[in-house]
Amino acid sequence: MNIQIIKHGFTAGLLLLLLVFRSEGYAQVVDGTIRWECILKRKSPEEAEIVMKAHIPEGWQLYALGNNADSPIKMTFDFAPSASYKRIGVVMQPQPLTKYDSLLGISVRYFKGEVDFRQEIRLTGKKGAIKGTIAFMQCSDQVCLPPQTIAFNINPSH
Repeated sequence: MNIQIIKHGFTAGLLLLLLVFRSEGYAQVVDGTIRWECILKRKSPEEAEIVMKAHIPEGWQLYALGNNADSPIKMTFDFAPSASYKRIGVVMQPQPLTKYDSLLGISVRYFKGEVDFRQEIRLTGKKGAIKGTIAFMQCSDQVCLPPQTIAFNINPSH
């Protein structure tokens, strides 16, 4: 009888160990973090464009600006006030893809691969950095990551 209990305990322990390794392997698949690159492209000594490029990993999507107001999915670009520049207009994006999200019950707009968001600015000639944050959300077909916020800092004098 003791041998049978030990045998079942060993089998249960082995099964538990396999499940731990299996779930650990799955957790590695979730790492699909979007990488951002923010640069300043000068058009003239006074005019420039802030380009915020998102590098979206294969199998992931980045939700676009302007999704349904009822959606929990929000994307924002916030710029810290600075005497070194003035924003011209709003952040522009290319035409996003659209699909119906059955979980949310609404259509959502998103990007795959790489996408450039652009903000036109007028440089004032005064010293100071262009700082801000990008708040975004990304999903794969299997999981959504919690909303993320990254900061950027661009020195216009370079």
